Amino acid sequence: MITIEQCRAARGLLSWTQQDLADACGMSKTAINNFEKGHSDIKAESLKAIRMAFESADIEFLGHQGLNKRTEEAKILKGTQSHTNLLEDIFETLKGCGGEVMTISTGDESCLHMDEDERMKAYNITERVVLPKDTTHGKTPPELCRCIPDSAFQSIKATFIYGSKVAFAMWDNGMIIVISSRDAAQTEKVRFEHLWDQGTPLSKNSKVQKYT
Repeated sequence: MITIEQCRAARGLLSWTQQDLADACGMSKTAINNFEKGHSDIKAESLKAIRMAFESADIEFLGHQGLNKRTEEAKILKGTQSHTNLLEDIFETLKGCGGEVMTISTGDESCLHMDEDERMKAYNITERVVLPKDTTHGKTPPELCRCIPDSAFQSIKATFIYGSKVAFAMWDNGMIIVISSRDAAQTEKVRFEHLWDQGTPLSKNSKVQKYT
């Protein structure tokens, strides 16, 4: 399942305390401490819970002693819940340290309306949005929106950049591709900033166009 050495190493990679691990796997800090010190036997179910907690945080176990932190991966979200699942991934990614979501959207149903979620304030998350001309994004303040010509948009509905991830909302079937890659995220951040600098600021009287 998982060894004491792997447990300690995984916590080190994630900068987790024993309490962090206990919270993630539903065990007590005392149980985690006893396991890492080898002071008590531990049930297979508990070992599985510890391993699953680490795997959920992108730790990959290699053989009996090795492990690695996945730095690049891709997943596909499909169906009617794809945008809801993306929103949850954004909050899960940023909830520990806060941060900014950079959104490039064609202005249709791909908008996530993050401004309506109280977790934005609770997790210290902000958002800037680039949109086509004469639109704005839900209740997002005009100063956090910029408009660019339609010709500047790519053949996707929207791009969301957050943390070390980039999500591309495709045109068909409610499909969203989420890529976990620092290089990809940095490249898209540069593109966003370029579009933002070239965009036209919205006035406070700009028309609000909301999509559902």
